[in-house]
Amino acid sequence: MSDTSAPDPYATAKSNLRDTIKWLATSLAAVGAAVIAGASINGLAGLEGRPLYMACGLGVVGLLSILLAVAVLLNLLTSDVFYFMELEKADNPITREINANAKDILSPQTETIEALIKFRQDAHTKGKNSKPGEADYAAGFAEWMAANGMIARITNLAQFLALRNKFRSRQWLLFGLTILSIVTLGGYALLAGGKSSASQELAQKIRFDPGSNWSAASNALAKECGSDPLNGILLSKKTFDGWTSVRLTGTGKCSGLELSVPVGLVALLAQ
Repeated sequence: MSDTSAPDPYATAKSNLRDTIKWLATSLAAVGAAVIAGASINGLAGLEGRPLYMACGLGVVGLLSILLAVAVLLNLLTSDVFYFMELEKADNPITREINANAKDILSPQTETIEALIKFRQDAHTKGKNSKPGEADYAAGFAEWMAANGMIARITNLAQFLALRNKFRSRQWLLFGLTILSIVTLGGYALLAGGKSSASQELAQKIRFDPGSNWSAASNALAKECGSDPLNGILLSKKTFDGWTSVRLTGTGKCSGLELSVPVGLVALLAQ
């Protein structure tokens, strides 16, 4: 054994694993923000009844899924202090893994965690039962320092393995939450986005008010559409000199029809 303590050889591995967890948390949050921002509030406001309840429910479930996944990832980032005494438990999976790879990790004098613990205890006893200046005291102190150096190295490894195992144990939970958030937010975007595309150019609500000058063709259109006057929305981006464009609304067969009509035939409704 060496009586000098080396720097943590697993610091880079720990840092890489934590960076991966941070990246996953950031990505999940970005996906949620992108989907919610992509579905216009106007689209959600245009829903009624069951579609509205479904969109709200899917959106809430999707956001909660992302928040829970982010909370799990942040919990993984919390640094837990790992004590060597935890390895004294024979049923500890980390202890079993270290013992299984003892030739690469432990020294020839201590081929198992149990042997390392006994080595340090014997060194402690040797130093305790002797006095400064005696050969046993110096030998015990040197062995105790060597054991502590080995224990520090093993503890650093065990801390990394504990973080790795903790992450692995939550992989399926994170996978399930990710799938749930994608499905639910996708459904929300589909429901809200469908209405949002039809409302992007909404400016002011209008109705046709032709009065006595409405032509026979216009009267026939109103009769065919099943509503007189006809209600719709003003398409401000398609308005030109003396004329304006409107999109008919309602539940009739003409819903969604776009028309260009003289400005005089359009009356704005009070907001």
